[in-house]
Amino acid sequence: MAFPKKIIIAEQAPRDGWQNWKTQIPAETKVKYIKKMIDCGTQRMEVTSYVSPKWVPQLADSDIITKESLEYVKDKPGVMLTALTLNSKGVERAISLGMKNVCFVISASNAHNMRNSNKPTLDCIADFENMVNMYSDKGLNIQLAIACAFGSPFNEEIVPEEVVKICQVALSHGITSIGLGDSAGMSTPLNTRRMLEAILPHTGADAISIHLHDTRGMALANCFVSMELGVSNFDASLGGMGGCPYIPGAKGNVATEDVVYMAENMGISTGYDLDKLIDLSLEMTDELGAPLVASQASIRRNKCLAEAEKAAKAAKE
Repeated sequence: MAFPKKIIIAEQAPRDGWQNWKTQIPAETKVKYIKKMIDCGTQRMEVTSYVSPKWVPQLADSDIITKESLEYVKDKPGVMLTALTLNSKGVERAISLGMKNVCFVISASNAHNMRNSNKPTLDCIADFENMVNMYSDKGLNIQLAIACAFGSPFNEEIVPEEVVKICQVALSHGITSIGLGDSAGMSTPLNTRRMLEAILPHTGADAISIHLHDTRGMALANCFVSMELGVSNFDASLGGMGGCPYIPGAKGNVATEDVVYMAENMGISTGYDLDKLIDLSLEMTDELGAPLVASQASIRRNKCLAEAEKAAKAAKE
């Protein structure tokens, strides 16, 4: 087993975690938690997405979120912020707002790509190539994210060779960061291993980041397998919030605090303050009224409740 000595966890709560939340979260609340996440040790964070508010109303405040977040990290050189985009219009917005890092999404599932981008996968690959050629000299750092890389919820077979082809397009254009997403949370550890063993010889482990959803409770196990194969870059969401609006029944990302707990107890450094992270998860999910799905936060809450009940009982006696 070749586990990395350190992993980088890119926080997804501000974008993936909140994008599907039905109640509009005030911009000032988002900014407050973005700052607190950074203070807990977040080194990379996807803060928003430049998409039409008609389709994702929660992200209508992307401009102000970008400006406030960039202002907060301007004296924190170890923190990298990024934003998701689906087209060149989004890239232009990123540049105009001063965002230096963008993540362009293509789905390995053609059906999902039609729902997510209103285009076939092949058209989005062409758009990606055009975008890279257009902005390669503008100081923009581009990551390619491949959604549904480990399986499609729309009765399509996702074969490793097709995912490899998309990776090779990115590599041929000098892209050094490729995200592989289990967008529907369908993968199992054996499937994750099968896919990565086919992809990593072409990309290397350092170029890959893994984006896992926990729809079927397999996210941490898939994270473990990925680390076992040498991958050291992961996406996660505080409190386990998240879910794609275009995948029926999709649940949140693997919880940041659970990944940190697992890694740190395996001797793998994450750079996070776990106690602060768990407390922040409880604070955020309470304020937003979000269901608490992160195991470590649930344990902390249950312990606090038990101690409070014990203290109340003692006071009565």
